[in-house]
Amino acid sequence: MLSNAFKYTPDYGSVAVELLHHPTTGERGEEVELRVKDTGIGIPHENKEKIFERFFQSEVPETMVNQGSGIGLAITKEFIKLHGGTIQVDSAPGKGTAFSVLLPVKKPGDVTVMSVTELEDKAGENGSASQEAVVATDNKKVTIVLVEDNEDFRFYLKDNLKLQYNVVEAANGKEGWEKIKELNPGLIVSDIMMPYLNGLELSKKVKTDPRTSHIPIVLLTAMGSEEMQLEGYKLGINDYITKPFTFEILASRITNLLVQQKQLIHNFQKQVQINPGEITITPVDEQFMKSALEAVEKNIANADFTVEELSRDLHMSRVAVYKKILSLTGKTPLEFIRVMRLKRGAVLLEKSGQTVAEVAYAVGFNNPKTFTKYFKDEFGVLPSQYLADRKKSLTQPEA
Repeated sequence: MLSNAFKYTPDYGSVAVELLHHPTTGERGEEVELRVKDTGIGIPHENKEKIFERFFQSEVPETMVNQGSGIGLAITKEFIKLHGGTIQVDSAPGKGTAFSVLLPVKKPGDVTVMSVTELEDKAGENGSASQEAVVATDNKKVTIVLVEDNEDFRFYLKDNLKLQYNVVEAANGKEGWEKIKELNPGLIVSDIMMPYLNGLELSKKVKTDPRTSHIPIVLLTAMGSEEMQLEGYKLGINDYITKPFTFEILASRITNLLVQQKQLIHNFQKQVQINPGEITITPVDEQFMKSALEAVEKNIANADFTVEELSRDLHMSRVAVYKKILSLTGKTPLEFIRVMRLKRGAVLLEKSGQTVAEVAYAVGFNNPKTFTKYFKDEFGVLPSQYLADRKKSLTQPEA
């Protein structure tokens, strides 16, 4: 309320704050009234109730450049309701605005203190999904970087997202880019119009950097022009949401994108040795996976080939390679190298006529027993049984 009063009151105007006590014994009982009055531009009568709706923005003179987000008063009203209070507005164009908040007075003994167990039980009443959200640790939640320069709107989004996700805030694109590089999040939600680095410029950095190109991006915009959306989609933006929108729409889009990401990982695990172009997200990801596959294939017989050497071949730090491969495949770089060795080993068993021991050494295992163990973990059968099954399928006459 104070923020709006200062924002919409011209120079040399006045803003007043009053606190009144109403010790009545009526239906509502004892109350405290908080008033914020200004001599600003005022609010048209037809908009008085609309100002508490999310994303509603009243028309203001062109001379006032400090526009709001249409979210602050909606949040204010929700806070007041949580405290059992009410809010009213009295205003007229050119005569100023007065907000009045009535809050019930409660004695300390009136407040019910709940234990952690009681809170968890209460959350459980709303369903298992809610309970999981309450008791889950941040380490188990997907990290979302939220990039939004409007503080009220950023607070609103974080407050809703934090039950399901680990939300990291950034006030502009430049700050967001630093946090994205540091955290390698599961998803990015960003406004478009921001200082220092706007949403499209940030998206271009994300989608053209091999370390981050796999991360899904949702852009929020108040300007839904087809030209802007086309530019974003060319950069690899995953989704657009035009303001105003309900939070449920954003939550649904985020869920769908994360499900798609998991499906891509699942597809990769089945097709890793075939064609990375079929299962990657962007051309940058495709090139990264192609380079990673080529690096491992080139060193398939080298038992001393390490993650450090793979990182050097990819011209990236070990940490960046770890995050990238894990994000795209669901496997660590060490597991990725091992799976590639096993896939190549399966091909050699089937086509080369070599023994299990010879194949094990040919694909970089120092010990045939180790090769046999991991082979069974990957394919569900021992190498000898795998070879026997393949020979049997080749000798069987066609129906």
